[in-house]
Amino acid sequence: MADQEVQNGGAEKAIAEAKGKTTLDLIVELAVEAPKAEDAVQFYKAVFDAVEIERATYPKRKADQERPLLLSALLQFGGNKVMVNDRLEDDFKAPEPGSKHQNIGLRLVSEQDVEAVIEKAVAAGAVAEGGVAEDRVLPGKHLGKVRDPFGIVWTIVGNTTKTFAAENDTAAVPEARILL
Repeated sequence: MADQEVQNGGAEKAIAEAKGKTTLDLIVELAVEAPKAEDAVQFYKAVFDAVEIERATYPKRKADQERPLLLSALLQFGGNKVMVNDRLEDDFKAPEPGSKHQNIGLRLVSEQDVEAVIEKAVAAGAVAEGGVAEDRVLPGKHLGKVRDPFGIVWTIVGNTTKTFAAENDTAAVPEARILL
C-alpha cells in the first residue's frame, strides 16, 4: 500500500509534511587512516569541488606529529554533507588493502562528463576500478568507480560520457547530488 502511494506521487507529499517535523540531518562520516584526513579533504575539494564549511582539530599531541590530527572537517557536496576525520580508534576499521568490500557506498552524481570526473580523480591519485557502463540502478545514467588515495570507493554517476555521448550523440545535464 505504501509503495503504491509513492508511485502515485505520495512521496512528495510525505517529504513536504516531514520538512516541518524533521530536525535531523544525515551526515556521512569518512574516517581516514591518521594522519591522512587533511590530504583527503584537499583531494575532495580539488577533485569533487567539495566546499569546506566547518573544521575542528585535535590539540597538537606528541612531538612526532608535524600537524594536529583532524577531529572533523565538514564538507558540502551539493546539498549533502560529509564529515572527514583522522581515524584513531579501531572502531572504524578500514577494509584490507585490495579488498573490494567496504561498509559504505558513495554515489556522486555529477553535472560533468563521468569520464572527465574519473580522469580528474585519477590525475589526483585515485585508481579507476573498471570502465564506464550504463547504470542499472538509475536508468539512462552511466557510472564508473574510483578508489581514492585513502581507500574510499566512489561511484561516479552522470547522464553523459564522452564514449556514450559519441555513440548516441545526446547529452542531457544531470543534477549534482550524492545518493547514499
